Amino acid sequence: MEERKIKIIDRTIIVLREIFGDKLKEKIPKIRELIKLLNMIGSDYIEITQELYEELSPLPQNIKFIVSSNNIIKLESANELSSFLISESSIYKKGNIRIIGLDDGIFYDYEKIFAAVIDTVGKNIEMCIRNKYKSSTALTLEWIKAGGEKVVTTFAGIGGFTPLQEILGGISFLEKIKSRGDYRLFPEVLNIFEDITESKIRGNAPFIGKDIFNVESGIHVNGIAKDSRTFEPYDPSEIGRKRNIIIGKHSSINALEIKLEELNIKYEYDNLIIMLEDVRKLSTQKRGGLSDDDIKRLYKKLCI
Repeated sequence: MEERKIKIIDRTIIVLREIFGDKLKEKIPKIRELIKLLNMIGSDYIEITQELYEELSPLPQNIKFIVSSNNIIKLESANELSSFLISESSIYKKGNIRIIGLDDGIFYDYEKIFAAVIDTVGKNIEMCIRNKYKSSTALTLEWIKAGGEKVVTTFAGIGGFTPLQEILGGISFLEKIKSRGDYRLFPEVLNIFEDITESKIRGNAPFIGKDIFNVESGIHVNGIAKDSRTFEPYDPSEIGRKRNIIIGKHSSINALEIKLEELNIKYEYDNLIIMLEDVRKLSTQKRGGLSDDDIKRLYKKLCI
């Protein structure tokens, strides 16, 4: 993997404070734990406000914090960038500057846009792309490919920002840039984040969704059984997950065999054809995959 250093500034804590207000004070121990985990998975800096600094003190040790500044340029549209580069660049060239917005950059020549930013202001600018058009991850990775060195994120994209976990996964698994983060902690971060926000992240969310390694389709199960790289871009264990074979109306006999072996059930192959029909009927009734208990019950029924 490439040894290039990308600096990730995460503002999850600030956004949580903006959304939940004083209610967040009730969960300060969990917030401190979340800060530690955000750092462990790969955030280089945790952004806070002066108010948060006072509320959360003492802050976790050996973590780099950034106090939010006013050195920010908000660009609602990529169309506004040209005038900024002409009129404002000389003011900010000597110091840090953050660009927030560029949501619609996906509709323009973003390679040209990012090249212009780097040529005029430099690689060190903090790029904070919003997610109005669901393209912030792609644009942020393009910024990194263009040579950009600093990006701003939030975990799970809370607040409409670029999702931290997607950038971490993108730079490692797509761009092959080495990261110091331990992605096996993703499930732990997700659990405490859901606890703090009292909400659930959708099961198919990239890198953190609980269902992203659920497999039901017969052809997918067969392919994974022969070579997991056929359908999986990385091993589930790399992000702290396990593959889960879902048995349902689309399952094959091969998938059923794999599931029974996973459940340590000794089976007679001749029974599987009959069982598969029962599986399809029950999954159709339930309108979804079957639980492990369902599978055990169906096989036990055959053996009576």
